[in-house]
Amino acid sequence: MGNFRRKLITFMYGRYGVDELYYGLFAIWAILAIVNMFVGSLALYLICVAAVVYMLFRSFSRNFEKRRRENRFFLKLWNPIKSWFILQKDKIRDRKNARYRRCKHCKVIIKLPNKKGEHTVRCPKCGERFDVYII
Repeated sequence: MGNFRRKLITFMYGRYGVDELYYGLFAIWAILAIVNMFVGSLALYLICVAAVVYMLFRSFSRNFEKRRRENRFFLKLWNPIKSWFILQKDKIRDRKNARYRRCKHCKVIIKLPNKKGEHTVRCPKCGERFDVYII
């Protein structure tokens, strides 16, 4: 096994490898493959094959700069979606102890303690003060 591992490391030397876009494509491939097991569509099958080919092409590529640009573009699209899901998870986890409100000035989301009534809150980012009413 050690000899195979050494040969694999030698082969991958100078190649781009795996990044977040690879994992995103893998997730898309897995979802479409599962859906295609029930649907049996040729179009879905071809999209799955194209995703796998593109994943392999990117990981074996030697053009680092182009692959990094593709990954940066993917992350610009993915990070807002990911942070929205994390915020929803946090809201569910903290539903008994905290409330989340948006600053009216800089639009940042602030986590507030769950104290009933009207409160004056200072935004930690911009320093603006505003009133919040928590039921």
